[in-house]
Amino acid sequence: MSQPTVPDRKLPRGVYALAVLMFLAGGALLLASVALPVLGSAAVPWYVYLLYGGYFLVVGYGLWSGRRWAYVATLLMCAVLMFYQFQSALVLGRNALLQVLLLVAVAVYMLQPAVRAAFLRPSTPES
Repeated sequence: MSQPTVPDRKLPRGVYALAVLMFLAGGALLLASVALPVLGSAAVPWYVYLLYGGYFLVVGYGLWSGRRWAYVATLLMCAVLMFYQFQSALVLGRNALLQVLLLVAVAVYMLQPAVRAAFLRPSTPES
């Protein structure tokens, strides 16, 4: 009896780099969820950092393993965070140019034909 195998997908190197950045951001947010309340300087409740860090770790894992849902989650994350950055710039008067440019760069990269094809190609039937 043979084990079902996941089709081997060749992902672009940038996807792996983005996944590593997601792992690092998730780890930093998980650390913040523990350290900031202990230090007494948490502006946001600890569980928000915990959930946000968990999201980054899960999406990073999905990108690393070439999951279609991670591709969609990354694009949705870029859209939501861009909206938040624009809102922050307009309402609070913060400079959000660098953050918006980074989010646009990630979204444009994820929409490149080779990257999109790596995530959205139909899966082959298993034998």
